[in-house]
Amino acid sequence: MKLLVWTTFAFFGLLCGCFSSSESGSADQTRPVGEREGSVEAVTVADEAHLFTPLRDEVGISFEHYNAATEDRWLPETMGSGVAFFDYDNDQYPDLYFVNGAPIGQGPTQSPTSRLYHNLRDGRFKDVTEGSGLDESFFGMGVAVGDLENDGLLDLAVTGVDKVRIYRNLGEGHFKNVTDEIGIDCPGFGASLAFLDYDRDGYLDLFVTRYVVWSPEGDIPCIPDGFHRSYCTPEVYPAITICLFRNTGGKHFENVSRQAGLDELPGKALGLVTVDSNDDRWPDLVVANDTVGNFLLVNQGDGTFSDIGIESGIAYSESGAARGGMGIDAGDIDGDGLVDIVIGNFSQEMSAYFRGVESGYFMDDAAQVGIGLPTLMTLAFGTLVEDLDNDGWLDILLVNGHIEPEISVTRQSQSYRQAPQFFRNLGQGKFKALEPDFTGLADWLLVARGFSSGDYDQDGDLDFIVTQNGGPAYLLRNNQKGNNWLRLSLVGSRSNRVGYGAKVRVFTDGSVVTRYLESGRSYMSACDPRITIGLGKQTSVRQVEVTWPSGLVQTVNSPPINSLIEVVEPAD
Repeated sequence: MKLLVWTTFAFFGLLCGCFSSSESGSADQTRPVGEREGSVEAVTVADEAHLFTPLRDEVGISFEHYNAATEDRWLPETMGSGVAFFDYDNDQYPDLYFVNGAPIGQGPTQSPTSRLYHNLRDGRFKDVTEGSGLDESFFGMGVAVGDLENDGLLDLAVTGVDKVRIYRNLGEGHFKNVTDEIGIDCPGFGASLAFLDYDRDGYLDLFVTRYVVWSPEGDIPCIPDGFHRSYCTPEVYPAITICLFRNTGGKHFENVSRQAGLDELPGKALGLVTVDSNDDRWPDLVVANDTVGNFLLVNQGDGTFSDIGIESGIAYSESGAARGGMGIDAGDIDGDGLVDIVIGNFSQEMSAYFRGVESGYFMDDAAQVGIGLPTLMTLAFGTLVEDLDNDGWLDILLVNGHIEPEISVTRQSQSYRQAPQFFRNLGQGKFKALEPDFTGLADWLLVARGFSSGDYDQDGDLDFIVTQNGGPAYLLRNNQKGNNWLRLSLVGSRSNRVGYGAKVRVFTDGSVVTRYLESGRSYMSACDPRITIGLGKQTSVRQVEVTWPSGLVQTVNSPPINSLIEVVEPAD
């Protein structure tokens, strides 16, 4: 077994020889993964009185989403787009990729384009889009991050209103559009996508959701008052099926949607997350649909999936109604070892908290745990389950914004710009909404859409990036202090290189924490594919257990806390 360690402590030499594996004995190498450079605080001074400091120009981020809004009020204008935290150059500092819009129904243009920002490791970012190969103009929607060839470089998959695009990471900040070359063809109005190794052959496959059947030529005008166009709801457009592409060795993909049983499963998908809903090590998928029932696609282990959304309890509300599902995330939120699922819904529909009650079955406890009524009137897009304060409990984060700019005229209880909502997990089956004055986001109103997490300044707590529909993006610097943490970077050998699908259990003297490395997540966005475990006041970790997608169980004994540890799966 091979382990690489980065730590905030200066005593790297003391760390050698402190790891072991259940399969291969003592560690054969221990070294820093990366060293922190410069003074982050000198660039972005932390506001000690608040949990977050919203940053933009201060850190070199100038991205502003282009939604091509016109009086025609075409459906894509309302959707916004996703964002990815990912380390494209392997310097251990996550970089940023923003999906952007473009004029609809026109040929290729020079601008606007999606944008790539390099993390300079001193608290700032630099726009490095030009010449990167990512400076293509199209109306983009969602993004996923994965390693197609297991070559150690993270690639990008991006949906648009026209088709999917695949960008292979060539290294040194250069990407190549290889969509046609590798056989990806999923036309239509794309939404969220995810990388997963559904057949456990060690290569990441690609799952692509689509929203509705829409095109500029097929746009349907909605004129409720007989005079003024408004944005249509998805009910007026036909549903559309999912695409699944099997990776046949890193160089080519095969469309296996029909063989997998997905070609007769039309939905109106927006959110997507990979989970192992029944703990059988075969990755499943949960799809948040807009105005039709949600899907829980259970991997049968034979190349096919079965939708048990209704049987599992996640398809509809408790009253049996389909809701407007937008963002989604999952994790062991209540600490019982079962997967729980959170879905952000449309306004006048509470966000859902599907608590796992037994393997593969869920109950919506949103009202009981304290997130139901506070989310009734908001419209949640970006949805994440993360440990805000490193206390060991997963919290619930929702960023909100309406689709209709004039909604307050017709519904005084609604507003176009809305405040984000963060719910702290109290650890007793209850959540408490964090006050805006505490978060540092008082009177902070957004038309929020994409939402992603990553520790951009490598101080141990997760930071967040949020995009807006037709507006500027913001970085939320996390100012959490006082709690300990551990971060894992997984490197698969038998399994896929990123480690998607791995289950991690962290044992301390007082608790066992379960985490999963998932793809998809939030609203059409991708989070940094490293696992952060909050330890609270625990001063040591007894053991880390990694169950790889290959089935191998690997243990790390007594890892140093407040460190980034790279765990390499034994090859044989």
